[in-house]
Amino acid sequence: MNENLSELLTTLIQVVIIPSIPILVAFLAQLLRAKSNQAKIKLNNDLAKQYLQEATEAVIQAVTYTSQTYVDSLKKQGRFDADAQKVAFATAKEVALALFTEEAKKMIAELYGDLNVWLDTKIEQTVKEQKTFITLMEPAKETEA
Repeated sequence: MNENLSELLTTLIQVVIIPSIPILVAFLAQLLRAKSNQAKIKLNNDLAKQYLQEATEAVIQAVTYTSQTYVDSLKKQGRFDADAQKVAFATAKEVALALFTEEAKKMIAELYGDLNVWLDTKIEQTVKEQKTFITLMEPAKETEA
């Protein structure tokens, strides 16, 4: 009986297990490739988020800087006209670009196709958000006084 069991196990190994090894190896290789690709995609997404966050923060800083150093003084003097708005926009754009890392510039260009278009719209959005915030805060200032 031991001999029959031994022959049966040997036959089972030769007929079932040995032929299935290449299939299992191929499956494992494919699984490892998929996991590797998944890790690369996550890494790229995390980097893209980081660069976009850094770039957005740079735009906010640039718009705030321009507002504090240029726009506010011209508004007090009543000289913030269309030409001054163009200068303020160009200044904010220049400051933002100076704050961007080269990696962030490349990532935004890859994600959105054109760094300048993204930057222009982000500056406009930030200016609008700051104006809205200031407008919302004005009634609170009046009630405090």
